[in-house]
Amino acid sequence: MSEERLALFGGEKAVTIPYVEGWRRITEKEKQIVSEMLEREEITGVPEVVREFEKEFAEFIGTRYALSQCNGTSTLLAAYFAAGVGPGDEVIVPSYTWHASISPILHNNAIPVFCEIDPHTLTADPEDIRRKITPRTKAICVVHMWGNVVKMDDIMEIAQEHNLTVIEDCSHAHGAEYDGEKVGSIGHIGCFSLQGSKAMVAGEGGIVVTGDTELYERLLICGHYGRIEGDLVTDRYRHLAPPGIGYKFRAHPLAIGTARVQLSRLAELNQKRTANFAYLDRELGKIKGIEPLTVYPKAKRGGFYGYRLIYHEEEVGVPRERFIEALKAEGVDVSPCRYMIYHLHPLYQGYNFHGKGCPYNCPHMKEYQPPGEGSLPVTEDVYRRLLALPVFTEPPEGLLEQYVEAFRKVVENIDQLKTA
Repeated sequence: MSEERLALFGGEKAVTIPYVEGWRRITEKEKQIVSEMLEREEITGVPEVVREFEKEFAEFIGTRYALSQCNGTSTLLAAYFAAGVGPGDEVIVPSYTWHASISPILHNNAIPVFCEIDPHTLTADPEDIRRKITPRTKAICVVHMWGNVVKMDDIMEIAQEHNLTVIEDCSHAHGAEYDGEKVGSIGHIGCFSLQGSKAMVAGEGGIVVTGDTELYERLLICGHYGRIEGDLVTDRYRHLAPPGIGYKFRAHPLAIGTARVQLSRLAELNQKRTANFAYLDRELGKIKGIEPLTVYPKAKRGGFYGYRLIYHEEEVGVPRERFIEALKAEGVDVSPCRYMIYHLHPLYQGYNFHGKGCPYNCPHMKEYQPPGEGSLPVTEDVYRRLLALPVFTEPPEGLLEQYVEAFRKVVENIDQLKTA
């Protein structure tokens, strides 16, 4: 094996093909449906296109009900409300996620209890969830990170044992499955973002699904004034119509028109990303110190919001930041993970954002100890090892091969980094 000079020290770059993504998020079909809706002045309320999308999405996921909303964050806030999460209650949630999985817990005056992740899948660790359950635990929120699916049979078993509501944050995982069932249909409530960088886009939007009538009606009264009277199934909450509890989470009709077209394109997107991820997993997994994510045997990834690798400094021999520097010099679009681990963020350290009444300051929570450095050692360790690559849908021919070659080149010539 001959030595190759790294690009960082004047050698030729391994990646010479410009990365221009071939997959177009918005096509003529999306433009057409929006134009038709504008012509009909369907710019507010709940026109037929919205109801058609909700019906089609519920059928796709395999649930009885679906409600479109203004964004994924609102679906999670509504889900916690529907689950009965309130003052002093605890919700178990991974720290490694987007903050929208967590902050709505505070806004229901409840307490996020952070759990570890499996260091090989980056999804919530069922055994640590089991350890974190207390008499105050009301719900579990699991996140299908980067399209990688949580071990849902274990989660549902724990929830059944303790009579807990399971909320699936599926915002990274549109179309993913576990044991043949679509994510979002396995827990009690499924929450999806339709934000402009997701696998299905509305620009800004979200959709929440459930098969349970009681939960559906609570989702409805939480944020859908204007359609509560007509869409309630029973009379249990009819006395709260028309305002419900007063939130307005209704989606913009033009966004949902766009999302309806996107649903018809999701299978193609997932097929392309599945092939690209499989290639990268296989080839990068052959390189010393580079670990692709593990996928559970019953899981089928989907959505693929991001591609993450786990870097083992002890095997390669240089710090992650130095390794990233060398890869970037080779032309690789690589970085540390842009997400945070939120148990260390000030908002979850007891920050009193209301001035009074913050759940951390409730009298019955005086014994609560905010999490700190070292409280989630597994999560903290793997987070420091993460490498982030782009989500390739239709990359230029040969680009993925050049990315693999760049990783191989840097690892095989790592001594140049050690001595420089």
